Amino acid sequence: MSDMVSFDDEGNMKFILEEIHKTDTFYNSFKKEFYELIFNIIQEFHPEVVQSSELENLLLAYSVAILNSTESVIDKDRNYPFYRLEEELDTMSKLTLKLSQSADIHDFAETIHLKVKSMMVKYFDDIYNLSSTGFRLLEKNARLYNWEFASNFPAISSSVRHIPEN
Repeated sequence: MSDMVSFDDEGNMKFILEEIHKTDTFYNSFKKEFYELIFNIIQEFHPEVVQSSELENLLLAYSVAILNSTESVIDKDRNYPFYRLEEELDTMSKLTLKLSQSADIHDFAETIHLKVKSMMVKYFDDIYNLSSTGFRLLEKNARLYNWEFASNFPAISSSVRHIPEN
């Protein structure tokens, strides 16, 4: 038993708590910046929409979806066999093709998409280690979430407060 290193409960707990704190700090920073950037784009395309708790909750949920999707693709790229990545990429390509055919929201959706992609690259260093298939899958996933948000925004925005008309 003397040759074995004893399990240090206190040291392990401290490490776990530090990692949780780092993760929380990372997520909170991402969500805050995401909210600010996407709200600015909304204001550019829909100036009648004002800040509200409903819109903030919506954008925070959207930011978490982007965080989770990005982490999921990074994990899949590391752990999935190539054929499964290819199958998922093919499926996502078909889905995003259908979404992108809605031309009336194109500029709004594309502006959001480009901003979200830049944030993903800023916050996730592991993106630089993705395979080409993983990178394309990440692009398709991001496009799907961003175009879904943009295409549903007219319905969503009717539920958030607007600037009163005089």
